[in-house]
Amino acid sequence: MGKLLGHQIRNHFRNNWFIPVLPVALILFGVLFSNVNHSVGVNSVALGMMALMFGYFAAAITVIVGDYNMFFGDSALFYESTPISPSAKTFSRFLYYLIMFIIYSIYVGLICFLFMFVPSVDGGVIYITWADINELINEVGIRNILVLIAWCLLFLFNNIISIIFSVTLGGGKKLRRFGFGGPVLVYIGLGIIEGAVLYGLDKLDLFTNIELFLNNGDVFMRGMGIGILIPMLLETIALFCAVYYMHKSRISVN
Repeated sequence: MGKLLGHQIRNHFRNNWFIPVLPVALILFGVLFSNVNHSVGVNSVALGMMALMFGYFAAAITVIVGDYNMFFGDSALFYESTPISPSAKTFSRFLYYLIMFIIYSIYVGLICFLFMFVPSVDGGVIYITWADINELINEVGIRNILVLIAWCLLFLFNNIISIIFSVTLGGGKKLRRFGFGGPVLVYIGLGIIEGAVLYGLDKLDLFTNIELFLNNGDVFMRGMGIGILIPMLLETIALFCAVYYMHKSRISVN
């Protein structure tokens, strides 16, 4: 599984190296050239930030396309015939999406952090200390932060496995004639089903709304509680099992 995962990551950056390089090149050029021509420097930095934001979404698309091509495109026969268990393939693909999300999120976050906290071409800078951050954490509360992180992680895992399921089912024999449109159709259909289920649960008043409070008593956020988390968790587990079964079926057929 480790070799497959490593190959997926290396293959992505080998084919899409320009996505992380272009924004940095434009921003550095703008910062260094600002002393020569301020207008050109500012425009270059602005283009670099635009490339950073668009590149983040482009990276997500290339990750999905790369996963599809590896298992259902030109390299499908090779990777489906490799002596790796269905569970290893399933978790390797999941970790691939998760690791790429973390890498690009850290990359974008780091550049945005430097852009905000380091003097830029226009001399602007935001001052904030660890004491300010610690004060904010104490105001929000550790419990609220942990609950929010748990929500975000479950939402992230659910979205990743939904994409993997859509790619796997959409790349199967019945939908292969649509090319990459197959996974898109499956993803849309899955979204419609999820929306219908949530609508039905809402009509049955099965959702429990909860409120998280700051330490000073103010409302931190309002949202759906266990009523939305349990269906999402069950769906995540079910989609994992479905992807595993589809990998196992393809190996049996081959």
